[in-house]
Amino acid sequence: MRDLLPTIAAWGAADPDLAMATVVRTAGSTPRPVGARLLVSRDGRMEGSVSGGCLEGAVVLEAQSTIEGEAPPRVLHYGISDELGWSVGLSCGGEVDVFVETLRGDGSDPVLRAVRDAVAAERPVALLTVLNGPDAGSRAAVVGDERPVGALGAALDPPALAAAHLASGLPGVAVVDGIEVFVEPIVRDPRLAVIGAVHIAVPLSAMAAAAGYRVVVIDPRAAFLTRERMPLAHRLVDAWPDEALPALDLGPMDAAVCLAHDPKFEDPALRVLLRSPAGYVGAIGSRRTHAARVARLREAGFGDAEIARVHSPVGLDLGAVTPAEIALSILAEIVATRRGRAGQSLSQLPGRAAAAPVA
Repeated sequence: MRDLLPTIAAWGAADPDLAMATVVRTAGSTPRPVGARLLVSRDGRMEGSVSGGCLEGAVVLEAQSTIEGEAPPRVLHYGISDELGWSVGLSCGGEVDVFVETLRGDGSDPVLRAVRDAVAAERPVALLTVLNGPDAGSRAAVVGDERPVGALGAALDPPALAAAHLASGLPGVAVVDGIEVFVEPIVRDPRLAVIGAVHIAVPLSAMAAAAGYRVVVIDPRAAFLTRERMPLAHRLVDAWPDEALPALDLGPMDAAVCLAHDPKFEDPALRVLLRSPAGYVGAIGSRRTHAARVARLREAGFGDAEIARVHSPVGLDLGAVTPAEIALSILAEIVATRRGRAGQSLSQLPGRAAAAPVA
């Protein structure tokens, strides 16, 4: 939604009646992830995408009928069990649910105004939309601790529905007594704190930036911490990790990994990270190295549950050898952890629904 707000305002100035199509569920191999949106005008203009092209024609027709009042807000299902799914190109086993609704683009919708204002102020906001039942199409916006804007129905509590999604930064469908609510958190990009500007940090910072992370590399050694070595890092922080990390205020959608392989770097870093709500904490090293690390953390007063948060040896088992391969295995584990997956081979998972969508 964030990227479409300027277009909503521009198109709405000429004709306020617009339609929005949103991917609310996927299964199997699908070209766009949950949360992907397509904005449609009355005259057929499109912005965004719900399928990379294969569904757009069918969805636009449905969206235009919604603008004209010929159909209510509704969920459309496309997949191999659906004849229309074959006709629009989903013959690879993917299934997708797309919610189509109308909206006013002239600034008169208080929910969209609340979302726009929060985005402009760089404040996290959740946009909630009822998908089924008599209140289908009802929306609400949750901004911090403020009173929600809009309403979803008497039985639904917007702040409670939004909380987990705002923490994780991931969209999804919440179900309460059979009522389905799509929750889209609009938050800053997840951050990755890399402690130690070593050789693995170079490809890791580039890969993580390409995956949508705002990378912060921390190292007090100025000779290693150079923009030439890590041009895609968002920030380079010339400081000791226990000085730099508290200011980052890492949360559940963020990650941190210690690459310095030196207790004088990683121990202070881990003492800060294990007291934070960071979603992923990793530390490079062998099992023997980690056993010594665990002993030091216990001496520092950390319990087993806290120490178990540290992923070490770090990364997924890819057989990685080179710095780039090791960086890939680390980033793969970070993504899998954030998405709640174990990082298994898709070919070994049973059933189409177990396969991750292709973003």
